[in-house]
Amino acid sequence: MVKLRYCERVHTQFPVVFAGEAYVGEGTVLNLSVPGCAIHSRKPVQPGSYLEMRMLVPDITPPLRVGLAKVRWCEGRRFGVEFIQMPGQDQVRLGRLVKNEIPPAMASRSSV
Repeated sequence: MVKLRYCERVHTQFPVVFAGEAYVGEGTVLNLSVPGCAIHSRKPVQPGSYLEMRMLVPDITPPLRVGLAKVRWCEGRRFGVEFIQMPGQDQVRLGRLVKNEIPPAMASRSSV
């Protein structure tokens, strides 16, 4: 059975820096939606843990800030987070990014 998503997901390759309670890590945002994203990283994280994040979207400054995100799942070096708290202006920028209102060179809807 295929689980349908309730919002659009954009495939990306954005660098991300994240910080947990006692660590800092970096990785790549593999896909992005309004409520969250999937990340590939060498830094192990635990489901249920909380992160602060900065996504470095090409040609968009400053980085997209996520004040609070919760790790929902982990599979090897990949994990998914749900955005819980973001500054308002970053929420607006995220919405535009997901709706593909940025140049196609920076985000693609094709499969990775």
